[in-house]
Order: sequence, then C-alpha cells, then structure tokens
Amino acid sequence: MEYEILSPVNDWIFKLLFGDIRHKSMLISLLKGFVELPEEEYELTFLDTHLKPETDDDKLGILDIKVQTKSGKIINIEIQVNPVKNIGKRLSFYKSKLIVGQINESDKYSIIQKVVCICITDYVLFPKIKDYINDFKFYNKKNNFNFEDIPEEVYTLELPKVPAQTDGTTVWEWMRFLKSKTKEEFEMIAARNPEVRKAVNTLYELSADDKVRAEYEQRQKAWRDREAVYEYMLDSKLSEVARKMKVRGHPLAEIAEDTGLSIDVVSSL
Repeated sequence: MEYEILSPVNDWIFKLLFGDIRHKSMLISLLKGFVELPEEEYELTFLDTHLKPETDDDKLGILDIKVQTKSGKIINIEIQVNPVKNIGKRLSFYKSKLIVGQINESDKYSIIQKVVCICITDYVLFPKIKDYINDFKFYNKKNNFNFEDIPEEVYTLELPKVPAQTDGTTVWEWMRFLKSKTKEEFEMIAARNPEVRKAVNTLYELSADDKVRAEYEQRQKAWRDREAVYEYMLDSKLSEVARKMKVRGHPLAEIAEDTGLSIDVVSSL
C-alpha cells in the first residue's frame, strides 16, 4: 500500500463511508452499538441532508448523515474534528429543524416522531466527565424522572476519551476505527468485527481513488485557507487591542498576558 490512508473523521470521508446506501450495514452496526432502539427499527432510509428553510431568510443547515427508521424516527449524525463555539446550540438548531420539518400547519402534534442527534467529536467536549459516550434526555434532576413524550435525544461521543483497551462494546470498536491512523491500527480493529472490516476495506478503496484524493485535498486546502484568514483577522484584532493598551500606559507584560502576543511583538507595535 503506497498511498496515504485518508482520515475517516474527515466529514466528507465520513459521509462516503456511512452516508452511502451501499454501506447501510456498516451504519446499522455503528448505531446498534449505542442507540437504544428495537431491532426492527433498524430498517433505515437515507434522507436528504439539507434542512428545509421555512422562509427565504432562514439559516441553511446541511447535516452529515440523516436517516429514518422503520417507524419514522429521524437520526442525524454529525462529526466534528475541530472545536467550535456553541456546539450545544448548533445541535439544538439541527434538532429543532428536524422536528419542525415533520409537521405542517394543519397537522396534529401526534405525527411528530422522535429525533436522535448524534455528535462525534475529535476533541474533548466535557473535560470533567470521563465517559466517552453520553446520552442526553429530558430528566427531572431531582427525581431522575424521564419526560419520555418529548421526542428528542442527543448522544455525544468523544474520540480522545476512547480507551486503548476494549470495554467489550461494538461502539468501542467503531470509535477505535475512527481514531485509527496507520494500516496496523486499521487492520487490528478490522479483525474484531466484520462490519468494521468492510469499513476499513472501503476506506482503502477511497484512499486509492485519485478523484476522491483530489477532492479530499481540495477540501483540506479550503479549510486551511479559512483558518489562515481567521488567524490573520484574530492577530489583527489582538494587535489593535495591544496598541490601545500601550497608549493607555499598560505595562508590556500585562498587555502580552492579556492578548497572548509576545512581549517583542507588543514592543514593536
């Protein structure tokens, strides 16, 4: 194998792996590892990942993966490689749009089906919590009573917290697959689960495809360009703050500490 194995946590590669109807059995295996649904519910239908705007001014939302279970429940899966602000609000936005999108003005509330939002992150979301998987529902914290009629549930899975040693679950196998970087790591986890084996083989095929690699590199470059623009804007803003602090007579050490700029940079402003 002479090519570099593409990262399965890249959002586009993740979609090619789990958002393709030809790979439905892989997605089902992943979901069965932690989503609490009856066996018969896993007759999945892939849906359009664009969230329908209610008005022309509505914010557009595009999901990573969106499927519907046999009874109509909707499952949305998002993968997030880099930390973003307001991740909870973002999930709430997606979840709300998926609920509202089920009902028209003349419909009864009874037609609304449960929405399950899944967020997989390649960074730590909850530093004080050791568990790598968390399931959020509507509970009364005083008596632990679950308000089951509210059709919402959120799962978070944090890859950095996944232990090196197995915990005996299928979800651990899938998370280790997503964390893998070398052929040895992929082969080791593939040997444990036939569906993970399929995912690894599919990833190898994608990685060897010149068109897929070109698109992957283009998307990576676009992301790096956006990050460079953001860093430039941030540096410019911090430099302006530092200049104003110098004019007001603040010590250089204080300015450096508050802005994160080096004393040499602050001195040169």
